[in-house]
Amino acid sequence: MLLTITNEGTPATDLGYLLHKNPGRAQAFDLPFGRAHVFYPESSPERCTVALLLEVDPVGLVRGRGRTLGQYVNDRP
Repeated sequence: MLLTITNEGTPATDLGYLLHKNPGRAQAFDLPFGRAHVFYPESSPERCTVALLLEVDPVGLVRGRGRTLGQYVNDRP
């Protein structure tokens, strides 16, 4: 899954400040359901885009480390 957010306000690089991420480098995080990558495909004072790429591990969800799938598919909190 890929999510992108673009800011065109001046200075657009403030988007990195709001997200606490450095636009100059890519970052990756391990999550219970897979891996997340945060990177900036475009970063200039006029326009800044941040992208979040989620690599969901479906096998890991099924095998689950002792968890049920209910927390991912249940429509109630």
